[in-house]
Amino acid sequence: MPVRYITVNDHVGQRLDNFLIRELRPVPKRRIMQMIRRGEVRVNSKRARVGLRLEEGDRIRVPPIVREEPPDKDIGDSLKAHVRERVIFEDDRLIIVNKPVGLAVHAGGTIQVGLIDVVRSIYESDRIELAHRIDKDTSGCVVMTRTRVALLEVHHAFNQKLVEKHYDAIVFGQWPENCARIDLAIRRFSMPNGERRAEIDSSGREALTEFSIKSRCPSATWLDAVPITGRTHQIRVHAASTGHFVLGDPKYSRANSSIKVPRMLLHASSITFAKGPRVQAPLDQSFTECWHRLCQED
Repeated sequence: MPVRYITVNDHVGQRLDNFLIRELRPVPKRRIMQMIRRGEVRVNSKRARVGLRLEEGDRIRVPPIVREEPPDKDIGDSLKAHVRERVIFEDDRLIIVNKPVGLAVHAGGTIQVGLIDVVRSIYESDRIELAHRIDKDTSGCVVMTRTRVALLEVHHAFNQKLVEKHYDAIVFGQWPENCARIDLAIRRFSMPNGERRAEIDSSGREALTEFSIKSRCPSATWLDAVPITGRTHQIRVHAASTGHFVLGDPKYSRANSSIKVPRMLLHASSITFAKGPRVQAPLDQSFTECWHRLCQED
């Protein structure tokens, strides 16, 4: 395709990379990021950052692209049925799914199919977008939007802290009674293989999590965790900083831990919008079975 120019009208405030990923679909994300970083994409005749927020009337130059047909995504009927059963809220703006453990929210790298692909297939709509993310190994509430306006409204609610999220977490050992708040900055970084990680670092971004104890057994504690900020792996990093890591955590638990569980015991159990619904995601059977087994073993 030849050079083309796109004028921004109804996507004001969206990041440049996300705008082009949608506009140029099915051009791969890696190619779009490459074009921006090399300066092949111009905004108002100037080089632009990947995270540039677009303004009304911005004129974007897109270089010639050889479109690549995306590989067919194998979304089986059983996976669609499973996810459809886990839709816990929907209206004309939002779809909220109780994501199963082990399913990534979006495709990438070696992951061919994400939750968003399955939901778009169920509803036969490419307009559905993820409003936020949770980790592949975490189960529970994931919010998606049906319209661009709804997406901006949800992002605004998150940015203004008008959304409250609760997580169920089972951590190693006896959580201290007096540890109700952890206020430690978190720095995000990437491993040489591209894997995302985070660590406690005073040079990082402000991060605050509130914890309360729901139940105990000798080897573990069941917590309610409320992330006040939304940093990468925040609950997991804050919990691990006390020595009481989330059980089954593949990144931040102690490799020599004597407790082995078949999944990460972290579940996004509810989400509440100040101006909107309060939605609860029932715990998976695998989560409660792990807890009962831990209690019986003790």
